[in-house]
Amino acid sequence: MVGVSVFRLRIEFEDRTGMVLDTSRVIAKYNLSILALEVLPNLMYFEIECADEEIKKKLIMDLAPIPDIKKVEEVSYSSIDDAGDDPFKTILGESEALKKAIFRARLVADSNSTVLLLGESGTGKDLFAKAIHQASPRAKFPFYPMNCAAFPETLLESELFGYTDGAFSGAKKGGKAGLLEVADRSTVFLDEIGDLALGTQAKLLRVLQEKKIRRIGGYEEIPIDIRVIAATNRDLSKMVKEGKFREDLYYRINVVPIVLPPLRERRADIPLLAEYFLAKLAKSLGKKRKVLTAKAMAFLVNYDWPGNVRELQNMLERAVHLTTAQIIDKDDLDFAGYNHLDLPPMEEEKTLKEITEQLEQKVIANALNKYGTIRKAAKALGISHSGLIKKLKKYGN
Repeated sequence: MVGVSVFRLRIEFEDRTGMVLDTSRVIAKYNLSILALEVLPNLMYFEIECADEEIKKKLIMDLAPIPDIKKVEEVSYSSIDDAGDDPFKTILGESEALKKAIFRARLVADSNSTVLLLGESGTGKDLFAKAIHQASPRAKFPFYPMNCAAFPETLLESELFGYTDGAFSGAKKGGKAGLLEVADRSTVFLDEIGDLALGTQAKLLRVLQEKKIRRIGGYEEIPIDIRVIAATNRDLSKMVKEGKFREDLYYRINVVPIVLPPLRERRADIPLLAEYFLAKLAKSLGKKRKVLTAKAMAFLVNYDWPGNVRELQNMLERAVHLTTAQIIDKDDLDFAGYNHLDLPPMEEEKTLKEITEQLEQKVIANALNKYGTIRKAAKALGISHSGLIKKLKKYGN
């Protein structure tokens, strides 16, 4: 349910004990209707019917002082394509690893330095590249992305450097300007740069060093002013040792490296991303937004996401299309891999608090078994080291 009379609160907390009751009492004080409630380890979501902006502000102010609550905020469903004055608003998430990457990207945006975005497929390298461009002085010119893995070597060279009239059989009469020439005074995003052939790497290195290009079949050197943002999901330093990537080009593009965290290392962001994608799908389809059950959300948080944010978005889109009801349950989600989390039986005589505590214990035990140390487990769960220690003491571990 999305509209002016409905808003959603996201509450981050350390300890769940009494949390649902305490927050519900505050909401009841204002005689507001709770339309939906979801409780996860360290996160709680309320969907509330309220059109009064002043009451919203008072409600947040009353909730913030509750013991163990770390953060209270309203979840916004504004379009990801409309960043307003801040291009980095297109990148959703509150985890420390993501904040660190965004902070570094902000610092380097207002410069001409080459940026190398490192991260697994689906982590949002294209969003980061576009945001860096839009936050730079070059934003008044178009952004020019190029996927280096999408073209064979010969075609990629003509696309990047252009060619002269008669340079090769089938060449366009009069020649053609390449992407690097067209993008003069703007930003070029070279995605999957690790897939460049060694010959193309050498030509790109010269462009970065000399700031000049030479079309295929031509002799004239054309000066250009471009900023390059490169990205890859491959280990370039290892490729350098194996002779598959030029060492000089590696150091030329690795001026400001920014590592984008995989989704499994920012699990606390999954509910926010899931709710955003569901709202976005509802808007594009012109239909009422579908809702995830607590079991479905728990599985999303626990899943390891080899395809990262892109996989999450695709899974939710598939579930929206293939479910006839307004509720998306765990069985409606199509997981490519096996999820090791065994949910506690949903017995009728158990309270929500008892069920969520059982789930939290299982999630913590699973993380400790998988990562081996408290610090690594806490990072994977998206909570602080001290917060996890507190929970272990609570459950007698």
